[in-house]
Amino acid sequence: MNDRDRESSVLTGALTTLSGGTGGVVLVEGAPGAGRTRLLADTVAAAADHGVVACAARADELTQWTPLAPLADALGATVWALGRPDDTPMRLSARLLGEIEDRARRAPQLIALDDVHWTDPMTLAALQSFAAHLRDAPVLWVLARRDGTEHGRTGAAAARLFDRLAEGGAPRLRLEPLSATAAAELAGQVLGAPPAGALAELVAEAGGNPALLAALAGGLREDEAVRVRDGRAELIADRLPARLTDAVRERLSGFSADTVGVLEVAAVLGHAFQAADAAELLGRTAADIARAVREVVCSGVLTDSGDGELSFCSKLFRRSISETIPASVRTALHRQAGLLLLSRGVEARASAVDHLLDGALPGDTQAVRALAVAAERVVDTEPATAATIAEKALALTTPGDAEVPELALTLAAALHRCGRYDEAAGLISTTLVQAPEPAVAERLRTIAAAIRMLTGQGTATAAELDPDGVAETRAVRLAALNGTKAGLSLAEAASEEDGVVGAVARQVLADEAWSRGEIAESLRLNRLAAQCPVPLVAGVPLPHPALVLAERLAQLGEFGEAEVALADIATRIEQTGHVPFGEAVRVTRARISLWAGRIDEAAREGAPVVLGELALRRGELGEAEQHIADYRELPGHDPVALLWLELQLTSARLEPADVIALLGDSRPTQPLLLHPAAAGWLVRTALAADDTALAGLVASEAEDLAERNPGCAPLAAAAAHSAGLLRRKAGKLREAVAAHGHGWARASAAEDLAGLLAREGRPSDEVVRELDTALAAYQAAGAPRDVARVRSRLRAAGVRRRHWTYAERPVSGWGSLTDTERDVAELVAQGLTNRQVAARMFVSPHTVHAHLGRIFRKLEVNSRVELTGLRFQVA
Repeated sequence: MNDRDRESSVLTGALTTLSGGTGGVVLVEGAPGAGRTRLLADTVAAAADHGVVACAARADELTQWTPLAPLADALGATVWALGRPDDTPMRLSARLLGEIEDRARRAPQLIALDDVHWTDPMTLAALQSFAAHLRDAPVLWVLARRDGTEHGRTGAAAARLFDRLAEGGAPRLRLEPLSATAAAELAGQVLGAPPAGALAELVAEAGGNPALLAALAGGLREDEAVRVRDGRAELIADRLPARLTDAVRERLSGFSADTVGVLEVAAVLGHAFQAADAAELLGRTAADIARAVREVVCSGVLTDSGDGELSFCSKLFRRSISETIPASVRTALHRQAGLLLLSRGVEARASAVDHLLDGALPGDTQAVRALAVAAERVVDTEPATAATIAEKALALTTPGDAEVPELALTLAAALHRCGRYDEAAGLISTTLVQAPEPAVAERLRTIAAAIRMLTGQGTATAAELDPDGVAETRAVRLAALNGTKAGLSLAEAASEEDGVVGAVARQVLADEAWSRGEIAESLRLNRLAAQCPVPLVAGVPLPHPALVLAERLAQLGEFGEAEVALADIATRIEQTGHVPFGEAVRVTRARISLWAGRIDEAAREGAPVVLGELALRRGELGEAEQHIADYRELPGHDPVALLWLELQLTSARLEPADVIALLGDSRPTQPLLLHPAAAGWLVRTALAADDTALAGLVASEAEDLAERNPGCAPLAAAAAHSAGLLRRKAGKLREAVAAHGHGWARASAAEDLAGLLAREGRPSDEVVRELDTALAAYQAAGAPRDVARVRSRLRAAGVRRRHWTYAERPVSGWGSLTDTERDVAELVAQGLTNRQVAARMFVSPHTVHAHLGRIFRKLEVNSRVELTGLRFQVA
């Protein structure tokens, strides 16, 4: 049942009852435009189908001065025609009653009266007495009144009449605003398609008022301001349709000029406003406008919260009033409102800025200064808002204005925090040419240095910044020196400071402690730095310390604490709209998800560092190489994470000796060994390359890390893993399998244990058990390449694990390939030979050849070249 079906069904039932000889009264109430008149008209139109004679009338402001005029009008005559010169109102009333009785004897009668609130006292009295007198006659009264009219002279009496009739048993139908669904359906019926986007928002602003919705939708259609695309109606014009504004003007015509003036000022102030503000803009007192306010509240245009705030019942109605005001006057009112609201204090500042943005004109120094202050206040907490305000303010200035340098500084800071680096850099260059004051110039150069660091151009940044400059300058300089001896020295000297410098110093020291493998001290310092509010470090080109903390906790297997830390800082960053920090949140979330084994979540974040590792696990080396290249180009990338990816890619493509060569003389550093799987993987690779010295070094450093950080399970697991491989100790490898909290590292340890057990000639069930552990962990880690290798070893042990599922596939085309055939096709398209594909998939070249034959047949190609071309077409 839709929004108006209930009311219609009540009236239809009343007509049915009336046709059977029983009358009554039905009361209809609703806000202006709620559909009372339409409902009454539909009821009158339906009367004939029930054998009912209908008559109707509508009262207005003039009829209230003529006794009984609405009733006479309904009966198709005038009081002058029905009455006699010597008639008193009582005699005329009796004559009307007799006329109705005569008609009812001939046929059931429906008498519908709209806008009863405008009727005269005599008519109201007659309606009450007639309804009682004709209770047993076939006469149905349908009476309608408008909400909000209770305070008027006749409106109050009409409200009392409705109350008395309802107490006597008359059903009372209240026409509520249409629901959002019904409003959209109504607009869609007129427009030919459901509204979408900005049009849907505009429809919602009607507040479910049918009259406004009809005028809006009909006007948009007439003005050809809507187009239908993909089954949705879209708005293609900015202005409201003339039909809507005309309807609003007609509604306003019922008010006095004074009341209209108050409404126009109110419409400029906004959807909700203070009565005192409207009065002050009009140059009057609240007492002066009290009558006008009372009138529009009674009419249902405004609602009164009771605490001095008024609001429009419909946003669309307010907007329509605003657009009827001449543009020049509206602009002036916005400026006046903005300056007024600024004087109200902090709570009104946001609204004041909105008004100034709409009302200030070029050369308006007062407005420019107000906007400059507003932008500067929110640059660290709402940078996008600050950028909008500052850009508008700058557009109001001329070169040489005193306000330009400070405005440019605020805008540059906002653009930096929004990630609009090129715009910020260009603005800074232009402003510095104008030789601003030294303090402004220093801050501009600081922002420029931070941007260069964020965009990978900051190698000489520290030398350009004043070591004794303002706090932000010192913090950016310290960030530029992070990882150097000079930076460490500065950080130690500043670690006890408050504010941004102290926070960055503590993070620099935390990074240094982490690189030395001092986990507890690093986390302690990191936690201190993480307490720094986001706005305080918004200008520093480093990830927020809380993000670093969350990622390191996850790396150590503390997933619960890492998730809590990430959720907290992500919320704080989102509230500020800081783009560089927001990007860092995405990367951190991806890495935490990867380490926690939530592969799909990790991939959805789209971080190259994670996508590269996932591609390596799948054996998609071309894709992995591209992701690694993308990550390498990212400013501020983690060099340890990049090295880990490059080592794995080299291992997948070349020989173990090539991996060792990539390491060079530097040898693995302790930060690399803090990766959960790195120590075991490096020892295995070094042993495969016959580099026992490197294998021993890695195992020794892993053991040292574990001993210096007692109770750290990932480091203990890594030490046991590397020691077990180096010394061929099955017990150590079992310790690693049990202790590893990261899925891929655990799988790797289980696979190594299975290999050792096989070489020692242990029972096959022990070997198979460990291979099954590795298989399950690799599958959970999203590593099909590793899964294939373990399956190969299981087959060699005489065990085959079912790993296929039946699926409906087409008989030809790319979608017809099985998962294994798709893997073969991918590798062949990358240029690998059958033997190389076989080695990669841990099957025989003969098996690859058989797969390739089926692939050619299904794809209807005859060569590897055609296959490669088709693959790139699909991509």
